[in-house]
Amino acid sequence: MDAPVRIENRAQLIYLLTEAAELEHGIMCCYMFTAFTMKRDVKEGITAAQLDIVRRWRGTILQIAIQEMVHMALACNLLTAVGGAPHVRRPNLPSSPRAYPPSFTLQLLPFCLETVEAFVFVERPEDQETSEPSRGLPAKPPGKFSDIFSSERQYQTVGHLYRGIEDGLRYLNQKFGASGLFIGPPHAQIADAYFSLPGLIPVIDLESAIAAIEAIVEQGEGAREDNQDSHYGRFVSIRDEYQELLKEDPEFLPGRPVAPNPYSMSPNDLVDIDAISLIEDPLTVDTCNLFDGCYEILIQMLGRLLVHSGETEEQLTLLADITVGMMMDVISPLGETLTTMPMGDSHPGLTAGPSFRFSRDANNLPHREAAWTLFIERFKELSAYSGLMQGTEEVTEVLSQVRGCLAQYARQLDSV
Repeated sequence: MDAPVRIENRAQLIYLLTEAAELEHGIMCCYMFTAFTMKRDVKEGITAAQLDIVRRWRGTILQIAIQEMVHMALACNLLTAVGGAPHVRRPNLPSSPRAYPPSFTLQLLPFCLETVEAFVFVERPEDQETSEPSRGLPAKPPGKFSDIFSSERQYQTVGHLYRGIEDGLRYLNQKFGASGLFIGPPHAQIADAYFSLPGLIPVIDLESAIAAIEAIVEQGEGAREDNQDSHYGRFVSIRDEYQELLKEDPEFLPGRPVAPNPYSMSPNDLVDIDAISLIEDPLTVDTCNLFDGCYEILIQMLGRLLVHSGETEEQLTLLADITVGMMMDVISPLGETLTTMPMGDSHPGLTAGPSFRFSRDANNLPHREAAWTLFIERFKELSAYSGLMQGTEEVTEVLSQVRGCLAQYARQLDSV
């Protein structure tokens, strides 16, 4: 068992909860990307029986990605409860080796056996022995917070991180009392009243805070090794079934030939620049930029739900409905379409994918009127942008669908 992460004050607790929200967000994007890269038709070189299995795997991975979004929202509820601010930003992907402790290297990878193995590693139980604790990077010695303001991160797994957060909550609850620790407004938290997502609970005291952490750990990262319904158990099942299928058919390729970590432009922020694949095809670049713009406003709207102040119940419900609609009708079709589009001459035979890239100003929008004005304006701009793009019949059909949805969201927001 690794040395425990020690939390001695509220600032340290908020720091690690912020990191937890970032990690949940980044891991969610990795899973979504991989799901987009999975084959969807026998015309792509797999049998009908194999396609049924691949579709089932894809559904499992997308369901896990949705649960990661719930985990991110729970981390944000915990932040709000103890006086912090919900955190929906994260470093762009692939993450730099400096972004997180060595055990965490988040990349956008196509579906293959090695990618499934990487997901098993991310979701491994906290006490599981592993022969590769850092995925090739030097491990940091165990340590603890030792000053009033620290950015040391010594956790080795997500379960290890949440164990430190739980210990910190218990300690600070004793130090300050419940009324002194849980100082955030309960009404500002997001709950399943707006999303039909099991486990999305408000945090108002130590009991509900521990319940939120236990839900995250048991459902996903760091879950008990014998829990077959955990993310870890489900990825292990996919890995084992995949290996059996390869024994029957060594040529079995369930994933599209997608380049790892596709990027539409040279990054200027904290990413692992040596790991990116630059897209060159002009239409693919434009489609990737459109995806990133849509994903950015989706996360901004989710951030608005997490810090809502001044919205009516009708407005909050509309924000939630649009975020769900965007995932189904904009993000998914654009992301999947990108995995069929060419990278360009420098990557012959490889297709692209979404980069889930944020611009520098993609922060929470704290002022209601300004936020709603920005949302309406941005939806109109993205709709117009998609209308200028032309490609194959299949790509143009998706772009037309996306254009209509974005224009509809602008009208809906403008009507309340």
